[in-house]
Formats: sequence, C-alpha cells, structure tokens
Amino acid sequence: MAAKWKIDSRLMQVILNESDDILAGVEGFALTIRQGILTPNAGIDQKNSPPGTVTLWPKDPDLTAERLRRLLQKRFHARLGVQIVDSRITPLRMGTIGLAIGISGFAPIRDERGKQDLYGRLVRATRADLADDIASASHLVMGERNEHVGLVLIRGARVQLGQFTSKQVLLTKQRCLITSNFQSQSIVYGRPTEL
Repeated sequence: MAAKWKIDSRLMQVILNESDDILAGVEGFALTIRQGILTPNAGIDQKNSPPGTVTLWPKDPDLTAERLRRLLQKRFHARLGVQIVDSRITPLRMGTIGLAIGISGFAPIRDERGKQDLYGRLVRATRADLADDIASASHLVMGERNEHVGLVLIRGARVQLGQFTSKQVLLTKQRCLITSNFQSQSIVYGRPTEL
C-alpha cells in the first residue's frame, strides 16, 4: 500500500495501526474509516507535529471531550458542551472544513423531520448536524497552519445541553449515501492483527 499510494512506509504502518478499515487510496493518502468516521490517513497528521512525529486522534475522543468539559465547568462554574475538532475533506470539494471527532455535553443532531418548511411542507429527511456545523465555525477561527489557536469559545449556539456523545452522529457504512455505493469489490483492508 505504501508503494502503491506513494506514502512513506513508516506513516503507512501508523495508518494501518490506527485504521478500522482502509477502503482505497490516491497518491499520498489512504481513504480510511477511523472510529466510524471516513477520513484520510486515519486522521493522522504530520502538519504542526514536531519533525519525525505525527499527531493522532485521542484513543477515545468522547472521553477526552468529557474530561475537558468537567474541568472547564468546574473552573468557570458554567454549563457547557465541548467537542474535539479536526479538519476533514468533503467528497468532490477542494479544501478542508471542521469535523467533530469527540463530543460531550450537547446534542450533536437536531431532528427537523415532521416540522414545516417555509411553504408548509413537512420536512421528511433533514437532521441538522450541529456538531460539525460548530466544528466548521471553530475550524475557521483555529486555522490550519500556525495560528496558535487551540480553543474556541462559541456562545449562543442553539444546542440542547445534556449527556450526549459523537455516537449519535455516526451512520453505518450501509446507511451512508457515499459508502453504501462503493463497489463490493473495492479494496477493503481490515484492522491488522498481531502475528
């Protein structure tokens, strides 16, 4: 895979270790599923990581978000939600946007089904992904290069506070419009096992 997609073999090994599935690839990138999220290179990033190292997602992003939320609530005596944000790509679009990989303390989805649109028609399918909307707003402020912004405070977001996690945002591969249409013969590599 490293040779096929022109990925440094050391990086490819880390991608194998961190991926739940590897679906395909292009030069420099493997298309992976990590913690239920379709992402290049299992979310591994060399950018903004010291030379000779890579940055990985937390092992349990929801738990990391929960720990941060508890710490911040105690410190500031406020009820709030916290999310861990990374960048992602969108199919057939240039550039990156924000992605919520860990969530604690707010409902990540707002269900619009059964409500009326501007013309009185009932909404049949729409669920608003508030977590990724907020992640994109955060990503805009945090930047991708050398901005040194590690935390963004967003006020006035119309979210429901409570005990929620990122699991409510995830779809199975079979229910996803994109992955359900991959050919069944596509390259699929399962998580590596120890010999």
